[in-house]
Amino acid sequence: MAKEAVNKVKEILDKMNLKYRYVEEEDLFVIPFESDIKKFNVLVVVRGDWVTTLAMAARKEELPKDLDEKELYKLLLRLSLELSEVTFGLTELGDIVVHAESHVKALSPENFEVEFASVVFGVDYFAREIAPKLPKVKAPNDVSKKVYYYVA
Repeated sequence: MAKEAVNKVKEILDKMNLKYRYVEEEDLFVIPFESDIKKFNVLVVVRGDWVTTLAMAARKEELPKDLDEKELYKLLLRLSLELSEVTFGLTELGDIVVHAESHVKALSPENFEVEFASVVFGVDYFAREIAPKLPKVKAPNDVSKKVYYYVA
């Protein structure tokens, strides 16, 4: 069914007039995208009977060093519930992605366009609304340095 999905995705992307590169050995499409706030690639990956559309919202190394990760992850989980069709996820390296999945049997141009748009919206939302206000931990002073100096 993977070949059928690849052909469906090609057909839909062509219909949407999107430029893309197909990586045959990976069964994935790379679609360069530019919004008014960010340039990024949207990936469409065919995995058996499933088609996953995703894009990077933020690489781990782009996040502030003093980031309160627990608060960020709580926020992303809440937003995955509150924002229609937008789902945030993490890669094994801690990068933040926006993703959507569709079963091949449910893959229609309308369904795919909604999922594609939700991924693009999620990346833009992260760049516009979350990144500038990322929850951070603020240490009140440098007591821990003194402890190591005077106790050790």
